[in-house]
Amino acid sequence: MKKYIFLFVFLTFNCTTYAQTKSPLSKLLWENVETCFSNFRDLDEEDKKGLEIIDDTKNGYLEVCGTYPTCGCYCSSYAGAYKDLNNNYTILQSNEVPCNWTKSTSSNKELATILPNHFGLRTFSSAQIIPQLANPAFYFNFTIPRKGTDTRVNIELIPFGLNIKGTGAWLYSYNENLGKPKSITSIQSIANSIKDDKTLDYLISGSLDSIAPMDLKIIKANSTTDNISSTKELGKTLEELKKIYTTYLTIEHAYIILSWDKENAVFIIKEKGEKPAYKSFKTFLLQGSYWAAMC
Repeated sequence: MKKYIFLFVFLTFNCTTYAQTKSPLSKLLWENVETCFSNFRDLDEEDKKGLEIIDDTKNGYLEVCGTYPTCGCYCSSYAGAYKDLNNNYTILQSNEVPCNWTKSTSSNKELATILPNHFGLRTFSSAQIIPQLANPAFYFNFTIPRKGTDTRVNIELIPFGLNIKGTGAWLYSYNENLGKPKSITSIQSIANSIKDDKTLDYLISGSLDSIAPMDLKIIKANSTTDNISSTKELGKTLEELKKIYTTYLTIEHAYIILSWDKENAVFIIKEKGEKPAYKSFKTFLLQGSYWAAMC
């Protein structure tokens, strides 16, 4: 395995040129990390100091990550190759770009054709009926292994307020450009400051008269700091977050381990992880990730 950190000679070549000197597998893997690598191609040597490459393409693994101008944005791309009995490769690739709230998993094949049958939220959840959500709320985060082929898939919450368009409850990828992001960080501030946990339910039901004066003062002070214009709108936003929370409580497995079936060129479930620790709705709001504008 080769590891490059700010290697001048190597970085003077673009991804395609480098791949042409390598094996077909290496070329295929390099093509799948282009999303991150392309951010560094035209930079001068000083700005490439933030780039790190782990090249183990001979064993089917490649990683590119680093921080690049401007604003110190970070990106990462991982690509792994899974070989079948006919020596053909299935590529699994993941990307992350926090500056534009991007996470994605993709393949050179349709994911539905290589994952276990009916792979989705019910793979992790005990729920027979998933509540109708306004937007997808869950993301499947694939960790591509450096060694072996066992692949971990964690179920994660999509940041609150990102409002990604979609019809289901989960996604393999999200990006703020695919949604209608709205800052709702005031909800986290309210949850952190209120004295009575029931206040959140009172807001959802519209029972403002039941809210203690001190908590009502906190709500009014915070509800105009974001794009939430009234306590009524705040209540509707909390109601949607409560649906997500209710769905979260049905999750029985925080992660799934997939193993690679070389004969059939598909993944099969090898192991199911433990149930996530219980948390109250208030804690759920406090610990959540919230969308915010970045440069």
